[in-house]
Amino acid sequence: MAIVDISVVPIGTNTPSVSSFVREAVNLIKKSGLKYQVNPMGTTIEGDLVKILDLVKVIHQQFFTLGCQRILTTIRIDERIDKYQTMEEKVKKAIGE
Repeated sequence: MAIVDISVVPIGTNTPSVSSFVREAVNLIKKSGLKYQVNPMGTTIEGDLVKILDLVKVIHQQFFTLGCQRILTTIRIDERIDKYQTMEEKVKKAIGE
């Protein structure tokens, strides 16, 4: 299972606000059925890596459809094959709970 942190930044829009794009991305993530957490600087998604990367591609392409001229997508992947670990478990371990 993978835990993937993504940030998709639209560039070349008519406004400095990106909230409508974030809403669109979150709606696509919701429809995917994957477990996720939105944070102030991106979104963390948990699940099968192939499904997550397919979803990131859909989000990235949707931003072009919405009128972006350029998109900066940052992806960080943490994938373990030795044990199953959820986003919550990873955070609890990091803060000592």
